[in-house]
Amino acid sequence: MKIHTSRRRGPHAVTRVLGPLLVALAILLLAACESDRPPPPQLAVDIHEGDVCAVCGMYIEAGPGPRGEAYVQGYKAPLKFGSTRDLFAYALQPENRTRLQHLLVQDSARINWQHPSNEARTFVDARTASYVAWQPLSGLMGPTFASFASRKDAEAFVRTHGGEILSFSDVTPELTSMLGFGCPTRGSPAFALARACLAPEHSADSPQLAQDERPDPLHAPAVMHEIDPGLRRNRPAPLDGRKH
Repeated sequence: MKIHTSRRRGPHAVTRVLGPLLVALAILLLAACESDRPPPPQLAVDIHEGDVCAVCGMYIEAGPGPRGEAYVQGYKAPLKFGSTRDLFAYALQPENRTRLQHLLVQDSARINWQHPSNEARTFVDARTASYVAWQPLSGLMGPTFASFASRKDAEAFVRTHGGEILSFSDVTPELTSMLGFGCPTRGSPAFALARACLAPEHSADSPQLAQDERPDPLHAPAVMHEIDPGLRRNRPAPLDGRKH
């Protein structure tokens, strides 16, 4: 009678069996580490020649007023917007809200309004910025929001040019669509949206603008200029265009 005995597996056989298992385990561990790793920082990027607005399709580089950028799920690079109004027009659409990630706007206190800087350093977090609505300076496509990192700068701007200071959450699709170049007149559709819109402290050389009067961008006062952040505290009147 033959007695069958099982062969003892040698080291090579064990390796052939465990090798794929170890590789699979390593892949799972690597995937777990990747999921725990924080996503890369979503920083502002420079505006380049040829960049176009994601909403209106206009070239951004030469346009007046502050611009915006938005990191959106599914895109590696931020979408770029020629004005803060265009940024809100995109961000407030229901189909876009759930895909939004980091939003950025230029700090109007750090740019020349008519010839904004194209550098990433001029952008700040859009959700913490202050916005001046119904102000008289034109953006790339008309009325826009003057955006500021500091509420004090926004208040100084309003004292000179008028408008209403809003937070990011105050801006609505209705307000964005009805935005004009000055405080809404009583009885107009937008009047109820302007809770505290103030006329500018105008003088003989800076008459008050009605809502329908569109200023010539080439002759609008350059109320802001690029400055070194370290010199900001030495500037006596940061937003008074008559002193620059």
